[in-house]
Amino acid sequence: MASKPRFGFVLEYVNDVDAAKQFYVDVLGLTIERNSPVFIQFRDPAGVNFAIASDEALGGRRAPEVYWVVDDAEAAYEALPASAEVSYPLAQKPFGTVFGVQDPAGETQFFVEFARERPSASVK
Repeated sequence: MASKPRFGFVLEYVNDVDAAKQFYVDVLGLTIERNSPVFIQFRDPAGVNFAIASDEALGGRRAPEVYWVVDDAEAAYEALPASAEVSYPLAQKPFGTVFGVQDPAGETQFFVEFARERPSASVK
């Protein structure tokens, strides 16, 4: 790949963002980093990111999704080895440019280059 992917976050799809937000803040003590009506990104004390969303799943099912951050999604996509099985084609979304590659277990690993302006707001 053009640049080495960095772990981004695991995304869990939920039906009730407010109830899930309260659980992750009150019970697990996570800190909110980014917030929107359909997406919340948290950080734990070790600096690991976790997110919840209530919108449509990119993978087509509401199973947890793993995201890896790249500096240039198009270059990373073009640099994929021939053996990589693309399971989600390169696409522009409001939050950035994303694509997915199937891992040996049959799960999609998503790669994202975040947009400069994202629909979720940074929480300070």
